[in-house]
Amino acid sequence: MGNEKEILIKEKAVQETKTGTKWKERHEWNRKKESKEIETNTGIETTEKQLGETKTDIQLEEFIDTLTQQMRCARARDGVARELSDHITDQTQAYEQAGMAHEQAVARAVREMGDPVEIGVSMDRIHRPQLDWRIPLLTLIFSIAGILCLIPMYGIEQGLYRQGLFILVGFVVIAAVCFVDYSIIGRISIVAYFAMTVVLFICSRCMRVINGRIPVMSILVYLYVPLFAGILYQLRMKGCKSVIAALVVYAVTFVACTFFSASMFVSLNILLIALIMLFAAIWKGMFGAEKKRMTALATAAVSLPAAMFLLSCFAGRFRMTGFRMMRIKAFFHRDQFSDTYNYVYTVIDDILRNARFVGKGGSTFVSEKDFTYTAAGGFVPLVTIHVYGIIAGLLLLALFVVFTTQAVRIVRRQKNQLGFLVSMGCMLVIFLNGLEGMLVTVGLFPSTTVVIPFLTYGGSTTLMYATLIGLMLSVHRYERVYLAERYAVRPGWRINLKIEKR
Repeated sequence: MGNEKEILIKEKAVQETKTGTKWKERHEWNRKKESKEIETNTGIETTEKQLGETKTDIQLEEFIDTLTQQMRCARARDGVARELSDHITDQTQAYEQAGMAHEQAVARAVREMGDPVEIGVSMDRIHRPQLDWRIPLLTLIFSIAGILCLIPMYGIEQGLYRQGLFILVGFVVIAAVCFVDYSIIGRISIVAYFAMTVVLFICSRCMRVINGRIPVMSILVYLYVPLFAGILYQLRMKGCKSVIAALVVYAVTFVACTFFSASMFVSLNILLIALIMLFAAIWKGMFGAEKKRMTALATAAVSLPAAMFLLSCFAGRFRMTGFRMMRIKAFFHRDQFSDTYNYVYTVIDDILRNARFVGKGGSTFVSEKDFTYTAAGGFVPLVTIHVYGIIAGLLLLALFVVFTTQAVRIVRRQKNQLGFLVSMGCMLVIFLNGLEGMLVTVGLFPSTTVVIPFLTYGGSTTLMYATLIGLMLSVHRYERVYLAERYAVRPGWRINLKIEKR
């Protein structure tokens, strides 16, 4: 009996073990089945959610595509699309925080934007290239006045035909530069700077030297100014390192201009223009927020090129111990040099004293030889006063003032950094050279060779000013064209937009 009981107990234990094992297996199977069902349902919900987001993305893309298709300026489409996308994204997040579902939030944000066609037409009126006809018109009037001033000095063949041809080519250059997006300067300024230096160096070894310098070089070096603006832009937002790098480029530019132009006043002009652009960039916050610290650093460092300039004046390139120094002494001590270095100031005083309001003046110093001399020295306004009268000289001054005012207006309206620097540099080149020419004309500035805008004979002078005027017009043309990150990376033709819930 004892053995039978033990056998029955063992069999019962085995049976209970088998029953427990089956229960565990069935429980595990049921758990796995439920887990798979949950995963399946979750996957379906996720898929449905993704499909919903895809629908909203398609809806948003269709809205923006319809809107941007109404804009004729392809360059502005990507910037406008990005701006609208950011606005819709911010509005969508605000609705989601208020408890609205993602799909509904996007649909409402898009719906509240309004009619995409109507908005696109409005954007087309705002964000498109524009052209200020006042600058080209003033350039044309000034150029015609310049021809009338040059004819008494050079005759019909050179003053009218040749200079007229130069002006026609200059207007072609203005148009070509105007319709090119100036932002290319912000991308290739460093490469263009070195390329220009190499070209000028080769030309300095190949071209003929006249009176110790190559005349065309003293004109072409002004093209360093817009390239310097592009370099300043590329150095932005790096703090004091930007200022130090800009000062290095500033000093290199001064040395290059001194070597290539061999003209004290040209080097001084470019030195002053570059310095104004540097301080303007600092106070515009292009290099960072520490404006006072960077201003102090730049001010202290300016002493280096100033010392280099003084050294070059007395012992270097300019050799101011010769006739240039005598000219400056004659300017301040006119009675001591009345028959030699001060002869030109005697002629100026005589022409101005004997000038009439209308018609030719009665100066006894002026002859055909004097006309040739004044042409070489840049005294075109003075000859104009002698030949046509004081009223003609005042009209030239008024034209110059109006042109400068319009150029300053373009500079002040610029909100983007590169456009501000480029337009400022071009305006300062035209203004300083014109101001110097006017002051030299009336004897208020030491006699020197100046290149007065529109009034100086020569093809290289005309083309240089045409390039600068074209750049100003290009800045103004694209002033209202909104391009996101337009200077750092060239935008593509299309931008893909997608809104995801975080």
